[in-house]
Amino acid sequence: MNSSLADLRLGVISCVVAARNERGQLLCNHSMGRLIDRFRELVPQTRLCVPVASKLDRSMNYELSLPREDVTELPPLSSVARSQLYYLPTWRTVRKFVKTVDALFIRVPFQLPSTLLGLNKPKLVHVVSNPYQIISASSDYRGLRRLLALRYAAFANLAIRRMAAEPMTRVATNGREMWDLLDCREGRVVVSSCIYEREMRPREDLGLGDPPRILFVGYLRPEKGVDYLLDAFEALRRKRPLKLTLVGGSDRVTNAEARIHERIRHSPFRDDITLAGMLDFGEPLFEMYRSHDVYVLPSLSEGTPRTLVEARSFGCPVVATRAGGIPSSVDDGKNGLLVEPRDAASLGAAIERLLDDESLRRRLIEEGVRSARSHSLEGFADELLEEVALVAGGSIGGPVLEQVHR
Repeated sequence: MNSSLADLRLGVISCVVAARNERGQLLCNHSMGRLIDRFRELVPQTRLCVPVASKLDRSMNYELSLPREDVTELPPLSSVARSQLYYLPTWRTVRKFVKTVDALFIRVPFQLPSTLLGLNKPKLVHVVSNPYQIISASSDYRGLRRLLALRYAAFANLAIRRMAAEPMTRVATNGREMWDLLDCREGRVVVSSCIYEREMRPREDLGLGDPPRILFVGYLRPEKGVDYLLDAFEALRRKRPLKLTLVGGSDRVTNAEARIHERIRHSPFRDDITLAGMLDFGEPLFEMYRSHDVYVLPSLSEGTPRTLVEARSFGCPVVATRAGGIPSSVDDGKNGLLVEPRDAASLGAAIERLLDDESLRRRLIEEGVRSARSHSLEGFADELLEEVALVAGGSIGGPVLEQVHR
């Protein structure tokens, strides 16, 4: 087994669905794409095994630099139900891929989790979210469909737990909650990020806008809790001038997205709410953070959302819920404010507190920028690769990473 990451053949198995454009280039979402490209800077022999769909969707906005020969394509695992049709081809392809690498980085939840069991290879399992919590928070599943979805999510969590307990395995979880749920022993808790430190340029003017502006960035899915943000915004708007911008959409058609759009159309304050749609990761999105006064994430279920790092890195103070791994990213009262999920009144009170208390707002902005710099993409990738080095036989923070970073 190679002890140097520079010589390691690292295989990445991802749950993120990709697709090829008309030029044959592989595209995926920017968070996974940036992480893989960062891996390749440090581990040149990084290879990818990923579900590939027949057409692009709105979330596939990052063009990977991987040559075609370093990509092993899995069937289009676009949904859990449809994925069952591809169980055997996926099982065979994964095992063929595993034979070509020295160690694995596996990102879960995966659409067919049992195909990843028993791979008998050193691996780091990166757990980004809790499937059961996501389904529980979703209004898209009802009746028998909801029962089946919850059973499948429970099975997925069980498969992840079994994978985490296998020999030659270390685990990285997005936030403390999943670490405790899986009863992990080897690995670490991480805060995910896809923004380079060089991109972090905070706003210079820390004063409030006229009127103040609230921002949400994320998928318009049930587990994001946008209805609670709309409740809080409308209650505050009845008392004071205020603007709300929602950046995002969905990577798939959902009842939640249509319902949110319909609710806004009928809101008495619809003229104060902007639906900005999905923005590519880059300066237009960064300027959104810089030009708003409070970033709000009202989630019901989460890992460690990258948007919390992004908002703070541009000087936008955050209000979020104590859902999933969020408390691992936001220290309440130090670099942001936390409230309980599903509590629009508390959410509104925290927003109002930030708007009215200038010294608190400035303190959270300053500490938020400082904490964001400790959660850059460089740091996030290094943490994961340190775990890969450990499980592959390298030494943490010693010659392995020093050699790669030269």
